Amino acid sequence: MSGQTARRWYFNERPKEMIEDNTLVLREEPLPELEDGQFLFRTLYLSLDATNRVWLSDWDIYMEPVRIGEPMRGFVFGEIVESKNPDFPVGAHAAGLHSWSDYIVTDGAGFSVFPSLDGIDLAEAFAVLSVAGPTAYVGLHDIGKLKIGDTVVVSGAAGAVGTMVGQIAKNEGCTVIGIAGSDEKCAMLTNDLGFDGAINYKSENVTERLGALCPEGIDLCFENVGGDILDASLTHMKDFGHVVICGLISSYNSDEPIPGPYMFRNLIMRRLTVRGFVILDHEDRFPEAMAALAGWLAEGKLTMPLHIVEGLEAAPKALNLLYTGGNTGKLLVKI
Repeated sequence: MSGQTARRWYFNERPKEMIEDNTLVLREEPLPELEDGQFLFRTLYLSLDATNRVWLSDWDIYMEPVRIGEPMRGFVFGEIVESKNPDFPVGAHAAGLHSWSDYIVTDGAGFSVFPSLDGIDLAEAFAVLSVAGPTAYVGLHDIGKLKIGDTVVVSGAAGAVGTMVGQIAKNEGCTVIGIAGSDEKCAMLTNDLGFDGAINYKSENVTERLGALCPEGIDLCFENVGGDILDASLTHMKDFGHVVICGLISSYNSDEPIPGPYMFRNLIMRRLTVRGFVILDHEDRFPEAMAALAGWLAEGKLTMPLHIVEGLEAAPKALNLLYTGGNTGKLLVKI
């Protein structure tokens, strides 16, 4: 390992809206020699997630933000190439929360060894099992109190979490309607992923279409977008329905105050339970979630569309795809 270097992205300047050319800077730096308890991790895939933009903000958020001058943070998947830690043997694959970097020296904090899944593509396994799948599983069951026969509406339905939400709910006997941003995405949801209906919010009146597709109302709204899209679902919620606030992607790049839902009165009129959640609070639920997800993957009852961008240097610009609807499924950087 002597003389080896890593390329790593650093937070350089706070963006006003979208990620800009000077938001992050790529540096090459020497790797330290391994100490007892450490291992050398070679990153194969970097996960790009909507919350990455939140970490670069000056908001009061759910965890420590990335400070200017610090390495950019993200979920990574890769292989262990040298090790002085018996829990992370050479040749094993692992995933964790660390820096946007091609090589990482770590003691394993925040990392876990990845299960071997015969016949499953590594990128798809990482995309499903690391963040998106557990987020969907825990959000539906623990926060949304999913029941067989529920009518579930998910926004951002063609994104990583949205595709997982819809398929899990279908696997558990529910009716699922997805909201996405193009006819192609809507066709994928219904034709490939088994959704019962899909709404193109760019060309259709979402409130009217939800009324037509969910004539008896919505039991569970899984919200990834916010704004007008959330209002449309709130309009059609059933009495005592559940609203899971997983993301508000429509607001992440705005430097103006964002109005809350205009249909706020339905929290009373429909006696709704509305709860925001962050998957990092629910690590105790990962074993059950991953076992269920791995089972569905092996049975062919779960699939993750992948949007793969090549090269660590492409990561900052690729992140903007999440806020323009430019991705379908899980956005990964292949390193």
